Amino acid sequence: MSEATFCARHPERETGLRCNRCDRYMCPACAVQTPVGYRCRECVREQEDRFFSGTGGDYVLVFATSAVGAGLAQLLAGLLPTIFLILLAIPLGGAIGTLALQLSGRRRGRWSGSVAVAGVVVGSLLFALTLGGLGIRTLLFTAILAVTVYGRYRVSI
Repeated sequence: MSEATFCARHPERETGLRCNRCDRYMCPACAVQTPVGYRCRECVREQEDRFFSGTGGDYVLVFATSAVGAGLAQLLAGLLPTIFLILLAIPLGGAIGTLALQLSGRRRGRWSGSVAVAGVVVGSLLFALTLGGLGIRTLLFTAILAVTVYGRYRVSI
């Protein structure tokens, strides 16, 4: 008769499943299916970290570029009718994201996309507040910019 084994993260859960990399026991909630079998979240995260080479300086650069770019985009947005504003937000967001990536040497950190979104929101809203206030137009424009900038960090260019 074999001895019962339990998940390394959830000691109350009995399991027989092991990580194929570190041999740690894990329950189905902790298992991540990969092309080579099941791995624990720690091993998957360690593997993912190899793809993230961004530094703290890169985060600052991405935030600043996104904030300034969004502020300038907001200036342009004030000059355009709403329909053009919505259509222009997507390419402007793409340009801001691409510029931030290029200035950081195409290095990405685990949180680069979120930092870029924070920069867009801060830059866009601060600029809008200094020029006259927030409206649905400003918020919609900011949201489209933010989603597009975030998308730049999710796709391989």
